Amino acid sequence: MKTRLISSAMAVTPFIMAALYSSPAIAIKCTLTQECIIAIDKTKASINSNIDQMDSNIAREVNRARTDIIEALGKQTSSISGQQAQAVETQTRHAEEVAKANKKMEVVRTTPKLGCGVTSSATGPTGGGVAKTSVGQGRKAANSSVPERLKKAWDQSDPNAPVLPPSNPNISRVDLGVGSCQGFAGDPNSARGLMCRQVNGLKIDSNPYADADIKAETLFDGPQQKGNEQLRLTVTAKERTPERDARKAIINQYSDPISPPGISASAASSSEGVAYIGALTAYNAYSSLASKPVRDWDALTTADPETIPAVKALVDDPVTGQFVANHLKSSYPNWASEGVSPVELMYLEAEKRTGNPDWMVHMSGADAPEKEAEMLFLMAYQQRFMFQQLQETRRQNVLLGQLLSLQLKETAFPDLERLAAQANKVPARFDNQRPASRQQ
Repeated sequence: MKTRLISSAMAVTPFIMAALYSSPAIAIKCTLTQECIIAIDKTKASINSNIDQMDSNIAREVNRARTDIIEALGKQTSSISGQQAQAVETQTRHAEEVAKANKKMEVVRTTPKLGCGVTSSATGPTGGGVAKTSVGQGRKAANSSVPERLKKAWDQSDPNAPVLPPSNPNISRVDLGVGSCQGFAGDPNSARGLMCRQVNGLKIDSNPYADADIKAETLFDGPQQKGNEQLRLTVTAKERTPERDARKAIINQYSDPISPPGISASAASSSEGVAYIGALTAYNAYSSLASKPVRDWDALTTADPETIPAVKALVDDPVTGQFVANHLKSSYPNWASEGVSPVELMYLEAEKRTGNPDWMVHMSGADAPEKEAEMLFLMAYQQRFMFQQLQETRRQNVLLGQLLSLQLKETAFPDLERLAAQANKVPARFDNQRPASRQQ
């Protein structure tokens, strides 16, 4: 502003100097005549005009400088206000991201372990575990609502039940046939339904999930009703319910419900009886290993109350909560009291993103910090899945090794038994004890 004022002053200086120098000249040339008076008036008017013009120029420059200063101050104030607003927005967004991260961490912390069995105890966060209703080894048939004959067949084939298997395997087969007809032959148009209805005096009081004990869908897709088939990733853990009884039935079917022939109490004291106990022990061990994947899958697809906090966190999510709530409404409405299965929890974590248009729209407009936080969460979750896959691969290797062992026994064991029988017929002796004639 000072520079402009100096420039304005310099601009009007020539006019002042001209006025000052012109007045003496006219005074010298003039006399006190009427023309001199007129010349003096003109000079005075010229000087006044120059002074007015100088004042106008100075005022204009002062106003311009003042306007520039006000504009500069306004821009500076606007910049400061913008920076303050941006700082407040950044702080608010950071607080929101921290809150979202805390919710996600709570989900991770409360998510149940997604692996099964002792070997996978480290595959998930604290607070979970396998479902406590897995049937098979240690199954509780007494708490079931299935027919008595079917429970009897299950107990006879269960090595942990206090029941001796019958010496005649046909007894177990009859118990299984009668019990299955009574409990699950509800479809009169199926082959088994027709045959069961031809048995004289047999009363059929079937489970609503007819033929659930002979359908693989009962294990992998949940118990199914004819005409209303749908994928169910969660089966209730409540005992004495049609769903749980149906799941028990298929698990026992895959666990070899026909017991091996048993021995009497007197036979157990003989050497042959003890040898039978040894062979039965090996058989039960292999049978348990063979049925372990089935029992594990039941545990993974059974409702677990310890998933309730994690599911609540998913439902409360402001972006994907509505999608999760809609899914649970049709999939498993009792989640608030029973929880969901670990498999369904994994499904929700994936589908609430890739199968949810709301999430895609939200992430397309999200800022960089939110996207980075989401990516970190997904990468951490992916690490858990990769570890679980590694655990499953190791478990499969164990099963494959046992299959190889069984095949080896089937091929090599008969020859070993034959050679052992032949060797035991000849008295034991060393080569140096043979007759001398043969040594020559």
